[in-house]
Amino acid sequence: MSKLIIRHFTPAADSGVRCIPCEETSAYLQSMMENLAPKLANLDIQLVLQSLEMHEITQVNCGKLNAISFFGPELGIEMERPLEEILSAAISFESCEGCSLADGSPFAMRTIKTDGASFQTLPPGVLSDALIRVVFSSMSSCGSGNCASCAGCGEH
Repeated sequence: MSKLIIRHFTPAADSGVRCIPCEETSAYLQSMMENLAPKLANLDIQLVLQSLEMHEITQVNCGKLNAISFFGPELGIEMERPLEEILSAAISFESCEGCSLADGSPFAMRTIKTDGASFQTLPPGVLSDALIRVVFSSMSSCGSGNCASCAGCGEH
């Protein structure tokens, strides 16, 4: 069975950082794993969720929080692909009411802009859209896992 790894950057418990969008996105990812892992197993794909905890978070590196990427060398996805790349979405950093560093100061939160909407908490629809695109691209005969609908890869 080929592994498809989903990586999610979250604050570690010992970081003292509070990030509500990270917590909510993490819950949505867990739910997606529970619901879709059995279905993908039928396609010989094993979903693996890696929560990459950040222990020291500052204004300099807090932009990595809530970042999600996909990686699956066995599926032809040799390079880690960020969710925003998969969805052709823009990233910005905007004020977050539920986000604070260990010293209590607020920080700007990673915000994904796709299909005319902005999200700090990544909802199930956005997460499953990215997952479906990754799975379909990995199942194409080109196997590169990174061609948009396999257009232009020269094999279709």
